[in-house]
Amino acid sequence: MADWQKVIDYLEPKTPLYCPEEPSLTQKVFLRCYSLEALFGGAAGGGKSSALLMAALQYVDVPQYSAILFRRTFADLSLPGALMDRFRTWVSNYDDVHWNNNSFIATFPSGARISFGYLNNTGDYLRYKGSEFQFIGMDEVTEIREGDYRYLFSRLRRPVSGPLSEVPIRMRAASNPAPNWVRQRFIVEGKAENRIFVPSLLTDNPGIDALSYRRSLQALDPLERRRLEEGDWWATTLGSMFDRTSFVVIDQHEVPIVGSSARAVRFWDLAATEPNQSNPDPDWTVGTLVLFDKGIAYILDVKRARVKGEKVEQLVQQTAIEDGPSVAIRMEQEPGSSGKALVDQYARYVVPGYDFVGIRSTGDKVTRARPFAAAAANGNIRVLRAPWLTEWLDELSTFPEAASHDDQVDSVTGAFGFLTGLGLPQRKRAAIVV
Repeated sequence: MADWQKVIDYLEPKTPLYCPEEPSLTQKVFLRCYSLEALFGGAAGGGKSSALLMAALQYVDVPQYSAILFRRTFADLSLPGALMDRFRTWVSNYDDVHWNNNSFIATFPSGARISFGYLNNTGDYLRYKGSEFQFIGMDEVTEIREGDYRYLFSRLRRPVSGPLSEVPIRMRAASNPAPNWVRQRFIVEGKAENRIFVPSLLTDNPGIDALSYRRSLQALDPLERRRLEEGDWWATTLGSMFDRTSFVVIDQHEVPIVGSSARAVRFWDLAATEPNQSNPDPDWTVGTLVLFDKGIAYILDVKRARVKGEKVEQLVQQTAIEDGPSVAIRMEQEPGSSGKALVDQYARYVVPGYDFVGIRSTGDKVTRARPFAAAAANGNIRVLRAPWLTEWLDELSTFPEAASHDDQVDSVTGAFGFLTGLGLPQRKRAAIVV
């Protein structure tokens, strides 16, 4: 046998018995872990519940082996597709496994047992004070009290001789991210305390339709989606300025026609940068089309790109052609002579003949965004239903505390400021107030 094959064989975990699923690579890492504590988790759809069941089933061939799996409530355990329901589906294929529907205990031919429990109320952990387990698993452990989790270590034990003496004592947990004691215990302190964290992502689970699952996650707020889709344990803060539910989403037939009372502008915030190895997540060039009519602002289109100067010019030029001459074009003008020169270049060579002006920003980003935020809070902002809508709402609803980018915020608040005169230098307001 080749040396590499010996290594592969050594790294293979003990096969989970009575399991109809083939463990994924990350699940195998979890199953191969023999430390006292381990957490499997991160993104939704990564196979967390199955990983826990697999781990519990690894030693059911050992006489008197005992395992228990917890959720916070009985309903969490027993719902269709949940932990206990999935387990029963697995073992129902085997005639030699006995399931007790009253005690929620499965007994295997060896005499091994797997139980299910819940820890809903304070003191529920005391129901298990006389029990002995070699394996304790907790699904969605972030929903379980830390005191209950820590107490149950006292239920982990094995004899010094006999078949059970060879079975590892294991406390196993699985969860999506949450900013509580679990993050502190495993993510912050884990390495120093020999607590193993095995991250899992949606792409690690070959048994799930990742594309359709991602689509279903689009309905969540950006904070929850970063936790569930990206497995981000540090996604903890929504922005304080915008509530995504304040924006009224409309369809195309509800948009006013540009005319005597309705004015439109495309406002550009430039960032001529492409992703590269040193900066894989640069800012965006963003152009937002906003129409203002009878006190209501309509967000009609958002162009975004991460490209360099010449391609930015092409984007601005092509968008101007698509918007037509009735739509004004405004651009944030950076301070100094370079900002003035760039605006002059666009006026002469990129969009000549169009209503184009550079606007120097005043005040910080938060101050400039306040008039638009107030309009949104008062129900005076309408947003067209379009492919860019989710990412646009995500950025605004995390601004300013948690937003990784604020280019769309700068662009839309610039457009709103121009159309209403709010937030612009005092000397310009009288000429452009509608």
